[in-house]
Amino acid sequence: MLKRRIAITVGLSILLQLVFDKAVLAADCDAPQSVGYRVLALEDGRKIAVWYPTDEAEQPIAYSRLSFAFQGSAAQNANPLDACPLMPIVLFSHSHGGCALQSIFITEELARRGYVVAAPDHADAGCPIGSGDFDFNSMPTDESFFAPDEWTDRSEIDRMNDLREVLQIIATDPELQRIADFSHVGAVGHSLGGYAVIGMAGGWPSWRTPEIMAVVALSPYVVPFIVHGTLGDIGVPVMYQGAQFDWITPTLVGEFGAYASTPSPKYFVKLNGGTHFEWTNLLCLGEPNVAACLDHRENARAIDRYMVAFLDRYLKGKSASDLDSEALEVDRFRQDP
Repeated sequence: MLKRRIAITVGLSILLQLVFDKAVLAADCDAPQSVGYRVLALEDGRKIAVWYPTDEAEQPIAYSRLSFAFQGSAAQNANPLDACPLMPIVLFSHSHGGCALQSIFITEELARRGYVVAAPDHADAGCPIGSGDFDFNSMPTDESFFAPDEWTDRSEIDRMNDLREVLQIIATDPELQRIADFSHVGAVGHSLGGYAVIGMAGGWPSWRTPEIMAVVALSPYVVPFIVHGTLGDIGVPVMYQGAQFDWITPTLVGEFGAYASTPSPKYFVKLNGGTHFEWTNLLCLGEPNVAACLDHRENARAIDRYMVAFLDRYLKGKSASDLDSEALEVDRFRQDP
């Protein structure tokens, strides 16, 4: 009888421990994760920077020799974390003349928050992965920024093709494919990258990419869509972000601005201060690493805070209290859910 009681007690203890371990695991999946980092390649050889959750220890990393001593923290070529539910994918499109590594306080932090983040070097990349020099020879655009009426759905279409190819590459990667949720894909873009992701959200109907469920447009070049009256064709939630001294932000606001022309649900965040480069590593200039930048730069915190809340709501189905009240870091926050 005593042996039987001991066996029952041990069995219950094991069962309770398994339940407890499962609960802890679930809680850990909602907590900030360690970040893994690896580099993949497009078919033509241009590189793709990929950040993703891992259970391996992070190490300081200088992603590029052009980083001006600004470092991130990641486990290079680490195994992806596969103990949690599938994680949404976020595609990142850089600015004109920027590069995949231009905004690591955004891309790295999104991975830390449970996303698989993939950023290709587009053809106009001025600081491509693996380069030790700025390259400004490949920066011409298909049309002039000063002639938005001449832009069509053929303008900068290579960016759309790059981002679609990135999805295919992740889908065939033997490690990333097992952790990535291809039914929940978001896209984030800065400047001309913002143009690309708005186009893929339906700004150019022929670009509409069904996999994309939410878009964050950071000071996006949207005048071609305004001129052609196509923003009403957007079919997914959009968050616009602008800044006080950014020359593009005036095109986002007002009766005829992009925000007013975009269907709901939509959000607008305007940062205190800040220029067009507020969403790049230049915001962190003088800080040693991403953690220090997020500690010391209010706008860096605000950019990530609102972006993560938005993506959590529309890609993970989570509550997002930051989207229901204005944060002190921003000059203005609007929502029209």
